[in-house]
Amino acid sequence: MDGPFDLTDEQLAHFEHNGFFLVPNPLGAEDMRQIDFRQQEVEPEWERTEFPEGCNRLACQFLMIGEPLLQMVEHPELVEAARRILDVEEVHVGACGIGDAAKIVSADGRPQRQVHWHVDGGPEVKQVSFRTALDRHDTSNAPLRVLPGSQDRPREEVAAELLQLELATGTHDEVPTHCFARHPSEVEVVLDPRWTLVWTPSCWHATGVKTAAGPRRAMGWNYFPPGGRKRDLAALKHLHPDWPEWPEARQRLWGLVD
Repeated sequence: MDGPFDLTDEQLAHFEHNGFFLVPNPLGAEDMRQIDFRQQEVEPEWERTEFPEGCNRLACQFLMIGEPLLQMVEHPELVEAARRILDVEEVHVGACGIGDAAKIVSADGRPQRQVHWHVDGGPEVKQVSFRTALDRHDTSNAPLRVLPGSQDRPREEVAAELLQLELATGTHDEVPTHCFARHPSEVEVVLDPRWTLVWTPSCWHATGVKTAAGPRRAMGWNYFPPGGRKRDLAALKHLHPDWPEWPEARQRLWGLVD
């Protein structure tokens, strides 16, 4: 990492209240160049590969990059930050990914390249994710939109609110399956590679519309408290079949052992 990662009380309070805060990218320019190079190197093979059922594709791309990303996730200062944010003694990595999530999600034929409002969890799911853009996610490049504080609200309540805002656009003949309309309290996060978003995906989020040419890549990984989600175990075991030979501390951090 490029420098110390010291959380402030103000950052922790902002996370608790709003569900996110931003910090200077702790990885440094050289580490980012290496990861960018490796991502472009593995992407062609990743695109050609059919992974086993149950393997998240963006997690597979992340795990194909190998040691540079494994070691980044395992950095003691990032792990300690996750422990402080979640207020627990131990954490494990329950989800990870790199690439263009908007491209994958919007492959269902929707007219615009945009991710709808959704939530990965809810008030009962405690998690913290570190998200860094490899390409600048400005207003024309489908920036992340978050609804501050929604991580503590009942899912049904927020979903009903977003649906009414969607219907108010006057663009639907029937009740829509997905909602994209702007919420008056949303925050559009213009994420530059110089910065890292520390947030909880238990906060409702969507993206803007991608109108710019070129890639929209990001990488992220989620830490969970004991008993939390372990979405990507199948992908991890598939792409790193030597995992039983890993040190116990690494196995524990990646949720392979309790």
